[in-house]
Amino acid sequence: MRIALLGGTGNIGEGLALRWAPRHDVVIGSRSAEKAAEAALYCVERLSQEGFTCELSGEENIQAIAECDVVVLALQYQFAIPTAAAIEGSLNPHAIVVSPVVPMTKDGFLRYIPPAKYSSAALEIQDTLPHNEVVSAFHTTPAARLIDLKDKLGLDVLVCGSEKPKKIVMALVKDIEGLTPFDAGPLEASFMVESITPLLINISARNQMKDSSIRIIGQRIG
Repeated sequence: MRIALLGGTGNIGEGLALRWAPRHDVVIGSRSAEKAAEAALYCVERLSQEGFTCELSGEENIQAIAECDVVVLALQYQFAIPTAAAIEGSLNPHAIVVSPVVPMTKDGFLRYIPPAKYSSAALEIQDTLPHNEVVSAFHTTPAARLIDLKDKLGLDVLVCGSEKPKKIVMALVKDIEGLTPFDAGPLEASFMVESITPLLINISARNQMKDSSIRIIGQRIG
């Protein structure tokens, strides 16, 4: 698949680029084409050192989304919404948009602050991109662990959205060795998953931990 990572010059974008590029055609997007190209070159060199060859390039955001099957808004909340609005007229309506976006603020500790008009960032992005299917995922996946290619991960990823696009994103999660996707419901359930991110960061800070995540433990029925 062709995957655009908008905000691919940041940590979560870099981590996803490194993990997906050996299997997919990945484009790193940024407001600066130069920064995107530099980030892509860095990822190619990292992967080459590990013995991987890949299709990985960097472009300005509008060029990056051209002909993409999946677009990931790997951005902080304050940048994700304006970026979504900026690409709305250029985005292929068949492209799936993935949101790992979490609106939060620090007031003694990190707090989850969903947008006033919506219950989650994912629903706001869906409203901003009405012609595309939005799926939320990767909220509890530490960027630093994705970037460390020697990390075997062993983490679970909660995915929310409509059934068909959700299945596609869950398959992409499985393409990252060490990640297991779990169906967490429709897009409307995203607020519950988004709120786990600041909780994990707060737990890490108070318990001298780093890069904490989640595992789903239970017995399969049937």
